[in-house]
Amino acid sequence: MKRTEKKKINSTTFAINLGLLLTGLIMVFSGLIIQFSYHMGNHGEIKFNHPALGFTYYEWSDLHKIMIVMVSSFMIFHIKQHWKWYKIVIRKNLIAKNRQVIILSVLFILVALTGYIPWFVHLSNESEIFRKTVIEIHDKLALILTVYLVLHLIKRIGWFFGRKAKCRTDKIVE
Repeated sequence: MKRTEKKKINSTTFAINLGLLLTGLIMVFSGLIIQFSYHMGNHGEIKFNHPALGFTYYEWSDLHKIMIVMVSSFMIFHIKQHWKWYKIVIRKNLIAKNRQVIILSVLFILVALTGYIPWFVHLSNESEIFRKTVIEIHDKLALILTVYLVLHLIKRIGWFFGRKAKCRTDKIVE
């Protein structure tokens, strides 16, 4: 592979990971605000206009949904970039060795599904009880996912700083 192709791949990988990091942090933060300020302890009686950190439920919910779409988009590219890795791990049965990333991947898919399903249920005017049940599952899985995301980030924080410095020196060399 040519040096310019490698630089392009490296800077693209960095951009996708940085996008995931930033949108992911906002998504997690807004989700936690929604969870702790509006869902927990309200017994289904959400005070929609009650502000939390200056924003209403609807504003936090809109921000959360925008971030969900952005994170999902970045994740598609992220998984595409690492598709060979996934195939090798599965083909060579290296799942136990890579348990944390596999669990993170499965959790992400489950959280995404349980996050998107209520949108479609709401749009199709289906059962509100089913929608709220799926949201409850989403909320609990998202808390577990957050722990795995933090662990994943801690394990890779050195890559971020090293890659940022490498991108900066590559631009200087050009």
